[in-house]
Amino acid sequence: MQPEKIHVITALTKQEKRSWRTSIFVDGQFWKAYNTETILELGLHEGQHFALDELDGLIHSLERRRAIDRAVLLLSYRPRSIHEVEDRLKKAGFEHDIIDDAIEKLKQLGYLDDDAFAQSWTKNRIDSRLYGPKRVKQELRLKGVSDEIISKNLEENSTPEDECERARRLAESKIPSYKGLDKNQLFRRLSQFLLRRGYTSSTVYDVCKSLIKLPHLWGAE
Repeated sequence: MQPEKIHVITALTKQEKRSWRTSIFVDGQFWKAYNTETILELGLHEGQHFALDELDGLIHSLERRRAIDRAVLLLSYRPRSIHEVEDRLKKAGFEHDIIDDAIEKLKQLGYLDDDAFAQSWTKNRIDSRLYGPKRVKQELRLKGVSDEIISKNLEENSTPEDECERARRLAESKIPSYKGLDKNQLFRRLSQFLLRRGYTSSTVYDVCKSLIKLPHLWGAE
C-alpha cells in the first residue's frame, strides 16, 4: 500500500492588481486565490502540509468564509431574509453544504434573523408606504418568510382599527385624482386602488362607503 500523498503550500503571493487577494500555490502550482484576511485568519503559511482529506477540509473552510463575506456584503445594502441570502449564494455558484454552513454561522452571529427582518419590513411597509396586510404578507412570502412569522409581525404592528385608518388616509389622498367621476365610478376605482395596496375587502368596502357619503372630499355639490 502506497503512503498517502502529502500536499505542501509552497507559496502565498499577494496579487499585484488586487492586493487584497492572495494566490495560494500547492506543490509548486497555482491552486486558488482568496481574500488575504481569510488566509491569515485560517493561519495558512508556506511550508504547511496537508493530506488529501485535510486539503478538502481547507477548501470547505475557505469557501464557507467566501460565502459569508458575500452574504455580509449583500446585507450591507439592506436587510434580507434567509431565503434571499440562500438564493443569492446559489446564483453565485456556491455548493449546498457551503451555503448551509454559511447561513448557520450568519444566524449565530446575528446577521440573519427572519423574525427581525419581518418586523422591520412590516413596519416600513405599513408606516411609510401605507400598505395593507395582504400586500405585506405577499411580499414577505415571496422572500421566503414563514406564515407564522408573518402573522406574528402583522399582529404586533397593526390592529383592524389601524388598518382602517391607514386605508382611509390613503383613500382621501387619492380621491382628488378621481375628479369628475360619479359615485359608482368613484367607488369602483377607489376600491380597486385600495385592494391593490393590500387592504382586505371588508376594510375597503367600509372605507369607500363612508368616504363617498362625504361630498366635499370628491367635488360633488
